[in-house]
This record gives sequence, C-alpha cells and structure tokens, in this order.
Amino acid sequence: MKVPLAWLNLTHDKRRFLVAVAGITFAVLLMFMELGFWNGMLDSVVGLINRFNADLVIVNKLKYALYVNETFTRHRLEQAGAVEGVAHTYPLYMEFARSLWRSTRHRGRGEPINNPIRVIGYDPLTPVLDIPAVQEHASELLLPDTALIDVRSKAQYGSPEPGTTTELSQRTVRVVGNFTLGTDFTADGNLIMSDGNFAHFFPAASPRTNPLDQVQVGLVRLRGGADPVRVQQQLRDALPDDVEVFTKQEFADQEMHFWQTSSPIGFIFGLGLAMGFVVGVVICYQILSADIGDHLSEYATLKAIGYGNRFLTRVVMGEALWLALLGFLPGYILGRVLYDLVENGTGMPMRLTWNRAALVLGLTVAMCLTSGVIAIRKVQAADPAEVF
Repeated sequence: MKVPLAWLNLTHDKRRFLVAVAGITFAVLLMFMELGFWNGMLDSVVGLINRFNADLVIVNKLKYALYVNETFTRHRLEQAGAVEGVAHTYPLYMEFARSLWRSTRHRGRGEPINNPIRVIGYDPLTPVLDIPAVQEHASELLLPDTALIDVRSKAQYGSPEPGTTTELSQRTVRVVGNFTLGTDFTADGNLIMSDGNFAHFFPAASPRTNPLDQVQVGLVRLRGGADPVRVQQQLRDALPDDVEVFTKQEFADQEMHFWQTSSPIGFIFGLGLAMGFVVGVVICYQILSADIGDHLSEYATLKAIGYGNRFLTRVVMGEALWLALLGFLPGYILGRVLYDLVENGTGMPMRLTWNRAALVLGLTVAMCLTSGVIAIRKVQAADPAEVF
C-alpha cells in the first residue's frame, strides 16, 4: 500500500508536525469560540421566546425587542379570543426597571447587594410557558409573596434554596422552587411569580388602576387544524393598529435581527470569527511555506523527471487537507470542553450542534485550501536548473 507523498512530507519531522497541528487547532478553537459566542448571543436572546407555549404573539406595535417596556391593553386579548380559529389567549407580564433583588450574598463589609432582575408574571394554572417547574409549584406560587428563581441566574444573585426569604423591590419574597431558563444580554437573572403576586410587587402608578390591565406580551393558542398564517391575518384585520401580531418564529426572528443589526455585539463576534479565519490562513500558510522550502529540491527533482505542476499541486493541497482534518478534531474536542465551561460559568447557552460543527469544519477546510493555493506558487515557480 502506497503512503501518500503529502502525508510523508508532513510527518517526516514529528516535532514540526505536532507544532503544525497545534497551530491549526488553535485557529479552529478560535473559530469555534467566536461562533459559540455569536450563536450563544442569539440563542440567549430568544431563550424566553422559545418557551412561549403559543402559535401567535401579540405585542405593542412599538415593541421592537422583548426588553422594551411597551405594553397594550388586556382588552386586545379579549378581542383576539373572539376571532375564528383562536382557542385561548394568555397575558404575560414582565418587569425590568423596578425589580431589585436583594442577594443572599453580601459585600465585604456585610452589606446586602441589590441587583436588577427580570420578573415574569402569569397565571401558573395556565400553560403560558413551557417550563415544567411552574406547573410543579403552581399551588405554592398562588400563595402570597412567593416566586421561583432561575438556577442559571448569575452568581451575584446568590444561591437561594427553596424556603429562602429575601427582598424584591423592598418587599419580602419567599423562594418556593427553582427553574431553568438562562441569562441574556438584558437579564442576568430571572424570577417567575403568579400574576397576582406580580400586581402586588409592581402596582400601577395610579392607585385606581389595575396593573394587570397592561400586558407586555399576549400569547395566542389556536384550535386544532387552524392555519396560523390565516388566523394571523384575521387578527391583524380585527385588532386596532396599536398592536402587531407575529407568529412565534417571526417574533424570535425580529429579536435576533435587532441584536444582530442594532447593537455592536453581533458585529464584534462576527468580526472575531472572520479574524479567526484569517489567523488560520496565515498559520497554515507559514506551515506549508516552511515545508515547501525544506523540500524544494525534491519538488525540483520531480519536475526534472517529468512530473508536472498538476501533480505537485495535488501534493501541496493534500497536505493542506491533512492539516485541516487533523487540526479540526482536537479543536472540536477542546471546543466542547470550553463550551461547557462558559455555559456553566456565565449562564449563556453554548450549544455545539452538528450543523455548527459542520460549519467550522467547512471553514477549516476552506482556510487550509486557501493557504495551499497561496503556497503552491512557490512550488510551481521552482526551476530544477536553479536548484541544482
């Protein structure tokens, strides 16, 4: 069995070979991490939306992102419920500005820490969110001054166990359980409570106004067999123009589009991914160029005995492919390890799916082949007469 010349050229010097693979692995890992942060950002900002147990979503027309404090009257949900094809409508309440959580951790002098936390309120007896812990603790959430806390909330909120009593917006609150959601760029922690408790903790500015009359997000469940697109259009026709109706996916897409285009975060991670690719091209080119320089006389000899540029091109491009494959595997393994560390340390969802791994593999192959195309000119220009 013949051993490919490209493999022999790469491995004849074991130390250089290992250094070369390590260099490609570094570039692969850099791309994995930048892609992970990019997708982690997008996954985190739609984490709550993905838990909506809804077919359609109703929001204030001015609400261009989930964190924007624009509400609409609950009467719109009553109107929506009368539209053909609608089975149920549910109000969802959220508070970002007035919700201050007194952490179970303390500063160095023993002073308590107050941190803003996202509070989500709804009737725990209704299937508003796909979070099993809410159904499990529904009866406890109906008790006064109770809440569930997200176990993926950042460390500054402490580690309150069920039964812990602390303060939320200067009112006593008791933790009755935990749930899992995750943080994003607007919320470092999450609480879930009943709509009744939500109204108690965050009353309306006017004492005669019911705070539950103003809804942040309206969730719409359709009857079996109903066409979501058709019902969506019917709702748009039936409701005043102060609200907008989205499918669940459209609402998630709007959220991701906002963070990709209206904030520098998406640009930064995208630039980081591009820089990782460029760094990889440079590293791979240096490796191939050094290897070609070491074997230039052998390449010239091959040309002298009749081998053409096509054969030599296959050899160099073969080396580039070997480097891509050998550098990708350890980069993938290290990427999985670091993804777990980042997710556990920050709460950001770092999911290394097969599609994302395939994307990095494709970028790695393209990176190394690009380097090979640049380096091959050195081989093609080799003149046997000059070498010897």
